[in-house]
Amino acid sequence: MNLPRHLFLATIAATVLTACGGSSDYIPKPLPAQVNVDFSTEPAGWSFGTSDFSSETKPTDIVTEYRTLPTPFSGKGLYTYGTNRSDDLFIYIKKKYSGFAPNTEYALSFQTTIVSNVATGCFGVGGSPGESVWFFGGASPSEPLTVEKAGEFSMNIDRGNQAGSGKYAIVLGTIGNASTDCGKAPYMEKKLSNQTPLNVKTEADGSLWLFFGIDSGFESTSHIYYKSITVNAVPIVK
Repeated sequence: MNLPRHLFLATIAATVLTACGGSSDYIPKPLPAQVNVDFSTEPAGWSFGTSDFSSETKPTDIVTEYRTLPTPFSGKGLYTYGTNRSDDLFIYIKKKYSGFAPNTEYALSFQTTIVSNVATGCFGVGGSPGESVWFFGGASPSEPLTVEKAGEFSMNIDRGNQAGSGKYAIVLGTIGNASTDCGKAPYMEKKLSNQTPLNVKTEADGSLWLFFGIDSGFESTSHIYYKSITVNAVPIVK
């Protein structure tokens, strides 16, 4: 049977609308996403926390603030500083991001640039000031928080510890730079990234908490400047 021309065109239009999401059952395919953070612009929304200590060894000198980068660099960075009094201290920053596909598992790759004046190959109390301070990148559907139990302060998620990665975070490297001058190393850039992706599922509203931090086994002060962060998120198709 031949349809009149106006009915034929209407049938085509209905088919196209259904294929493009006209049906309420249509679910868009998750797409790759990227988060770029330039700390020289002092981006809002980042907060900080500390964990991995007891009531007796709680740090009292934590600093997290935007500062002018040290020579020979220009611009600003996010500065974090603290003293490890317990042979273990995690200083982290975090921010919630929306816009991911809901209830979707993503493979996350992190590329971070920090500025450090800590040399590599030096000795220190409890460990090396460079190689015994690990840098973590992580993501979680729920907010990463420090919780207290029987006088011990730890994270509410499995983010690993020191040289070991966890379910929601991965070790990207250490803060020791390319210098071997243990007396007075210069400030240098260091790029940190993961070879194996971190797989994390988003919340029902399509959000993820991203967090980064330094985990110290060096029993003294540690500090770095965050310069930039890039997170590439690729949906995992099963």
